[in-house]
Amino acid sequence: MPPRETDSLLRVSSFVVLIGDREIGFAEVSPLSSMAELDMPRAGTRQRGFAPVVLRRALTTSTELYDWRRLYVEGEDEARDVTIRQLSAPGGTVVNQWKLVGAWPSRWTGPAFNAMSNEIAFEELEVQFDELVWHGQKPTKKERGRDGRPA
Repeated sequence: MPPRETDSLLRVSSFVVLIGDREIGFAEVSPLSSMAELDMPRAGTRQRGFAPVVLRRALTTSTELYDWRRLYVEGEDEARDVTIRQLSAPGGTVVNQWKLVGAWPSRWTGPAFNAMSNEIAFEELEVQFDELVWHGQKPTKKERGRDGRPA
């Protein structure tokens, strides 16, 4: 019988998000997802890509996420890399890291208001991106040279 895998299970509650090189606190990050359109008419023409990622945080007086979206609405090409780091525990070491390369804000959503509720106000930023790189993975075709080695 082959030996049993002994890696410890990882939790999803400890993570850090960087937009560019600025760390911003978020309460939630939607799943990272690579996908292909299967309903394309001819074989070999399937669309491949990544599902948008939604970053959710408690609303503060900071307008930086809204401002990034406004720059994009106004025609500025403000693509930035977004890095998501999974930690071993709160304040622990990085155990996994993903980079959303060339991310741009496709949607910003502000809070809903309800006079009968005492809930925290949240804002969400949905980002689209060109490439998803899992730290430690083998280089993609885009990152390799003609000989198959890293460029």
